[in-house]
Amino acid sequence: MGAIGEYSEINIENFLSMQGELPFAVYIRLSDNKFTKIFHQGDIPDRSRFQTYAEKGVKELFIHKLERREYIAATERLVKKILATQPLTDEIAKTAVEELTEQTLFEIYEDRIFDEHSVRRAQTIVKAYVDTLKANPKSLASFLNLSRNETYPCRHGIATAVFSILLARAADNENDKTLNVVGLGGLLHDVGMSLIPKDIDDVNRKLTREEWAKVKQHPQLGVGMIQDMKGFPEEVKLIIAQHHERWDGSGYPLGLKGPAIFYPARIVAIADSFSALTTRRGGRALYNPEDALAMLTTEQGKFDSQLLKVFCGIFSKRSQAA
Repeated sequence: MGAIGEYSEINIENFLSMQGELPFAVYIRLSDNKFTKIFHQGDIPDRSRFQTYAEKGVKELFIHKLERREYIAATERLVKKILATQPLTDEIAKTAVEELTEQTLFEIYEDRIFDEHSVRRAQTIVKAYVDTLKANPKSLASFLNLSRNETYPCRHGIATAVFSILLARAADNENDKTLNVVGLGGLLHDVGMSLIPKDIDDVNRKLTREEWAKVKQHPQLGVGMIQDMKGFPEEVKLIIAQHHERWDGSGYPLGLKGPAIFYPARIVAIADSFSALTTRRGGRALYNPEDALAMLTTEQGKFDSQLLKVFCGIFSKRSQAA
């Protein structure tokens, strides 16, 4: 999902799958910084109308960032409708879930808007991930490949949620509540980073001591953001607070050790670390899965050893299947 000034690209098929009057406008780009409206608020999505533009070479559609929330709400309605009537392996369903995920996380980390609506949509997303896992375990990983978003926080949130759910399931946590808790915790674990200045979060160099001190505040900042939200799951709050705690006590912010760390937070800690090593971020070199697992294993004292063993097993099974 590209962002150009005040406008953000949207998924064309997702938009054309919507029904009813539009609560937002849709634009095409005429030049680098010039956009024109082709669908107005109150219009009905019309494939034939779009086709006339596609025949002229239009390959992208955009919304204005001030109407992102309306677009996200319409996408959420579409997701719920599709998932109630179609299999989760259907490409239209996967595209809708992907778009809801990326737009929701983009709003959190780029627009810096996070409230009860954001949480509800995150819960819808994670439920779709869990239902996908139950329908076809192999298909959940496909969400990792679908992400078009160019921002690291969005890609990292998606990957951490997926890896957390896969690890929880592989560790014999079969009940939906546990899978939804670790998935939501994985998706929102870094929400506090939305309060960290962008000139710190986006750099591709080694942070100064002062900058690193600010980054290490993000678990407490995240907890503060959800502290007064009614109905926010207490288990997910603990994941946000503890996902950087380490088994040997070397983590932060409280230096918790061993079993004192909340079990789902131990799951997300492994998924988070693996995702951080394997998710593209600026110009930083990526680790392939094998090298990333080797790095985690050399630091196994920092993680729950049984969970880390299970996590490594997920990838060995995938290699054998291939």
